[in-house]
Amino acid sequence: MPNLKYIHSRTVQIYERHAHAWDDHRPRTFFEKGWLDKFIKLLPSEGRVLDVGCGAGEPITGYFLEQGLRVTGLDASPKMLEISKSRFPNATWIAMDMRNLKLDTKFDGIVSWDGFFHLNQEEQRQVLLLFADHLNLEGSLLLTIGHESGEVTGRVEGEEVYHSSLDPDEYKTILNSVGFENIEIKLVDESCGFHSILLAKRG
Repeated sequence: MPNLKYIHSRTVQIYERHAHAWDDHRPRTFFEKGWLDKFIKLLPSEGRVLDVGCGAGEPITGYFLEQGLRVTGLDASPKMLEISKSRFPNATWIAMDMRNLKLDTKFDGIVSWDGFFHLNQEEQRQVLLLFADHLNLEGSLLLTIGHESGEVTGRVEGEEVYHSSLDPDEYKTILNSVGFENIEIKLVDESCGFHSILLAKRG
């Protein structure tokens, strides 16, 4: 039985250690595009977006910039951010763990693709509230989640990393409590690399 608490504690370090190898080996198929386009349609023109767990900036940050959005990328791995900055110097880059999210700016949209689900369940409950605090009154949220409540592990360059999810209905309950009325959840979307997606808008 894996020591999930230990694996969870090391997940950021593993991404930091393997930043360049992870980027080199990441699949280049742009399966995220359909959901990104749905998210973008909810945003104002030239809206301000926070990409949480932005990694090396491709393809998501780059695509947002192409669509004329103003992007701030946030990641706990400084080495990941070095790659992002080299690719997209016109974006804003912040080294910060999402669990400590505290910025002066409000955003029109927040996305965390393959980032948020590295938090444990209690951290996810807390960070959802932090996301809400950093969104405008009609802001939108796009997350990858798990298809059911639980904890599992994945691998980055041969080392185990941590993943967890709440039950999809609990995500809805939490988001309803902070003003999100329009919440769409698609579990195990075959058209999107079998990701489970949550897209929500306030108001």
